[in-house]
Amino acid sequence: MAGVGESLCRAFDGVWERFTGRLEGLDDAEYLWEPVDGCWSIREGADRRWRMDGVGAGVPAPARPPVTTIAWRIGHLSGIALGAFANWLFGDSSLTVEDISFPGRAAEVPDFCGRNYRAWRDGIGSIDQERWWQPLGPKWHPYAEASTVDLALHVFDEIVHHGAEVGVLRDLYLRRDQLA
Repeated sequence: MAGVGESLCRAFDGVWERFTGRLEGLDDAEYLWEPVDGCWSIREGADRRWRMDGVGAGVPAPARPPVTTIAWRIGHLSGIALGAFANWLFGDSSLTVEDISFPGRAAEVPDFCGRNYRAWRDGIGSIDQERWWQPLGPKWHPYAEASTVDLALHVFDEIVHHGAEVGVLRDLYLRRDQLA
């Protein structure tokens, strides 16, 4: 790993440490807290697996995105942007959103996040200088012409902005008795 890879790995590790630090002390009530009506969250299905609202094959994006819970944001960030993208970029590309069993309890979050971050981080840590600039290819559909560095920057943005959103939701949860 040289050049851009070293810089990106250092940046990823820094924002990941900040994000996971904000998860300390998270409990189930806060993890699944729905601050407004109509929130998207994760829900337990009849098969006892937890799945994300509004995500999956054939589910169109709404015109006005809903507010999402901490659980939903962690699922999106760690399960999809890290875990699924790592599988698609470095693995066998077989993982689908429907295959992911999202953590239904706050106590399961550190392992879920850690496992998916390690898959992503190990993958980007192994990329040689040439591969960073190669197109992702047809399996990435509308992003086929984007480079690996473009994807890495997208995932970096996902960690930064969803991590910040989780932090804000945690701050609001602590002061929920003061909300109008």
